[in-house]
Amino acid sequence: SSVQLRQGGVLTKTQCLWMRNTFNHAVFVGKVSDMLPGGEAAVVSSRLRSRDEPEMGIDLSNGFGGFIVRVCSDGGTYEAFIRTELYETQGIEYVCQFTTATKVQQKGNKSRNKFTTVRLGFENFKPVQRQGAGEASEDAQVPQFRGRDMRELGFRYRADANDKNRGKNQFFAKAGDDSKTYSQFYLAFDYIKVYRSQPEPEFVYLSDARVPPRVTNGMVRHDRKQLREKREDDDSSVVLLEEADDILQAASDQRSSEETYYKYRGEELLKGSGLSYAIVRVSGYNEVSAGETSTIELTESNEVLGAVSRSDVAQVCASALVDPNALNKSFYISKLLRGTRMEDENMSQKFSQLP
Repeated sequence: SSVQLRQGGVLTKTQCLWMRNTFNHAVFVGKVSDMLPGGEAAVVSSRLRSRDEPEMGIDLSNGFGGFIVRVCSDGGTYEAFIRTELYETQGIEYVCQFTTATKVQQKGNKSRNKFTTVRLGFENFKPVQRQGAGEASEDAQVPQFRGRDMRELGFRYRADANDKNRGKNQFFAKAGDDSKTYSQFYLAFDYIKVYRSQPEPEFVYLSDARVPPRVTNGMVRHDRKQLREKREDDDSSVVLLEEADDILQAASDQRSSEETYYKYRGEELLKGSGLSYAIVRVSGYNEVSAGETSTIELTESNEVLGAVSRSDVAQVCASALVDPNALNKSFYISKLLRGTRMEDENMSQKFSQLP
């Protein structure tokens, strides 16, 4: 579709397509104006109805925890949104923002679009008041979305949530297009699935502490099977551990950059599988268990880590399998020195303190 709008004396044009590509993927592609606030485009499902109560939306609250979405996109930031009765009565929809990734251009393949699997938990959909879609009362209590009464599911691209210099896509990169005026987007869907809610992790994955807390565009080199440090002037393999002592140095040297790459790939496959999980990242092993002067430490950062014993790792993994506080969390395990004797480790408390 193509829409022309005159705002403040400026004529702007929004173009978007909902189509099927040669791989039978549904594609949402287009461009929106970034000259004025509010430049956006969205694709929305038809009205979803409960089989038992057609006036209601479908109910996913009994046993389901969210969506798994497999997309091929351009590195842009998008929104998934759900509309319930609140949208019809008060103009409130539930919105979950997610970011896609790009790949390095190679000879014979100029496209930078990359496949990404996104996990959208119901708990991450936050209520947002949409302009021009009704009005919420000031004292209204908006409940958290838990899967009930889903009447519409949609995806949105907003110009103000994206970098203006991301480049053009293949559908609108024509002569005369002004990239400084329009923000372009490309979002292809391989599948949209629901995943089951689970109180504890179904799968505990033992990974490598050289996998960083956040992997950004350009850090994954699939052609070389490496994770790279994101520095413009350095093409060397990434070293993501602060090698604080000789034990950590020796443990780190035992692993290749290719092993770290495959550990990261395993994490991504697990997160996109629909299984609930806990990911335990270890820097290295020794045979010194946590005892009178040390305790197991779980952290979200890999800046300073030390080797841990195999028995400590086994304790963390076994505890995570039966603890709801470890659900869908990724963390690093290390050892913290203490001056006094520690009592039995309270692993549940340690899991609960992780973000």
